[in-house]
Amino acid sequence: MATILITGGTGLVGKQLTKKLISDGNTVRIFSRSKKQKKQDIEFYQWNVKEQIIDENAVKGIDCIIHLAGAGVADKPWTPLYKKEIVRSRVDSIQLIYKKCKELNSFPKSVISASGTAFYGFDNSSKVFSEEESAGEGFLTEVSKKWEEASAVFENENVRRVIYRIGVVLSKEGGALPQLQLPFKFGVGSPMGSGKQPLPWIHIEDLTNAILKAVKNEAYHGTFNAVAPEPLTNAQFSKILAKKMKSPYWAPNVPAFVLHLILGKEKANEMLLNGAHVSSEKLKKSGFEFKYPSLGLALEGLLGA
Repeated sequence: MATILITGGTGLVGKQLTKKLISDGNTVRIFSRSKKQKKQDIEFYQWNVKEQIIDENAVKGIDCIIHLAGAGVADKPWTPLYKKEIVRSRVDSIQLIYKKCKELNSFPKSVISASGTAFYGFDNSSKVFSEEESAGEGFLTEVSKKWEEASAVFENENVRRVIYRIGVVLSKEGGALPQLQLPFKFGVGSPMGSGKQPLPWIHIEDLTNAILKAVKNEAYHGTFNAVAPEPLTNAQFSKILAKKMKSPYWAPNVPAFVLHLILGKEKANEMLLNGAHVSSEKLKKSGFEFKYPSLGLALEGLLGA
């Protein structure tokens, strides 16, 4: 079995992924700001990205790096300072690991990095974007581009690199779904803005299974869209969610200006009011089988509906 180093190992996706990796017999290494003892098959190593401090033992003898670390884009207002933190947390962290690997001349066989479907921009058109498409425009687009570029240096060391451009992750443990459910729980759920904006999504189990597939299968390399095969708009998503929650589905929609006032115009536009339809064909053709290909099926598992 493999020894795998995860950045963002204590996050929503990282926690579930760690459980699956350990269940498969792998040893998992996770970074922490403070020193911790080994727990079961999890080894903790200290680092501080801002101070450029990293325990060199973390990168010795590893087979794979899974890069999930990044400040939450929804966690705080998009001030200039926090926007820099969103980028730095994704870029500086993987570059610090590369720097230490280079110093020790000790590289993994593969690097698997997260990215976002925001890479394609926010044109709200009916176009379905494949991995070959060029990047769009927007702050989150720039974040995705820089996130991907940051791990490219590993290819200079003959390290296999996989990028997953991830849609909205649905999990009952946290993330976007509890927030999307909230207005429906109070009986006031409705689409956001026009409701026509694409909303690419993926069940957390399908996402972690896709990452596992890339860990095990050396044929995986390059970029993949990690989204469910069912393309939905915000209105379609909201209607299915309302039905599964047995909650009213209201009109009129939540006006864009209200979301601008609450979140700020740029953040509301990129996170809620605009999007892009994204294709999962490349992932399916690689042999990956979705356990939750439709939102109805995904919500049945997540909500018990």
